[in-house]
Amino acid sequence: MMTIKKAQAPILMAALEPYQENYFETDEAYENQLVTEMPLKEVTINMAYFKGSHFKDIQFEQMTFDNCDFQDVLFEHCALLNCSFIGNTFQRVAFDGCQLIGADFAEAGLRDVRFVACKLDYAGFNQTRMRHVDFEECSLQEVAFEYVDWQWLMMSGNDLNGIDLTGTNLKAFDLSHNTFEKAVFSLDLLRGATVSSAQTLVIMSALRINVR
Repeated sequence: MMTIKKAQAPILMAALEPYQENYFETDEAYENQLVTEMPLKEVTINMAYFKGSHFKDIQFEQMTFDNCDFQDVLFEHCALLNCSFIGNTFQRVAFDGCQLIGADFAEAGLRDVRFVACKLDYAGFNQTRMRHVDFEECSLQEVAFEYVDWQWLMMSGNDLNGIDLTGTNLKAFDLSHNTFEKAVFSLDLLRGATVSSAQTLVIMSALRINVR
């Protein structure tokens, strides 16, 4: 059994500089900033570098983050609705109590990332590379989790109903502390996974195996 290694928390300074602008420039670094109450919609942020910063109570909708880098960043009670983080890099990043409905992390690199009490319904993690990533007490209904390359991935207390795990190797992965009534798997990649007795029936149903 693989040893559980929890994701590291972001490293933040005790005092951060309040960010005064309502936009982000292309190819700029934003370090040690406190970003609050910034509503942005349908804007693209290109090649920005965010380090040691705290986003709190912001609302971003249909935003595109293109080739951005997040290091030691905390998102607290933020709404990041239908935002694209495709191919971005995250290291020591925490999402705490955030709304991430429809957010797309496809092909992104996530290292030491935590999602706690977040709503991630209809989010996408296809072909995402995950190292030390934790999902705790989140809603992940109808989430695309296909062909994920993971090590030290932890899920506990989540609603995974409708999750699509096609192409994701679940060997040594523990699903038993989550709930789902339907899910999609690749049969050959289920070997070695840990599931609860209730989940076994769901999996057998998904594979069209009749139990009498």
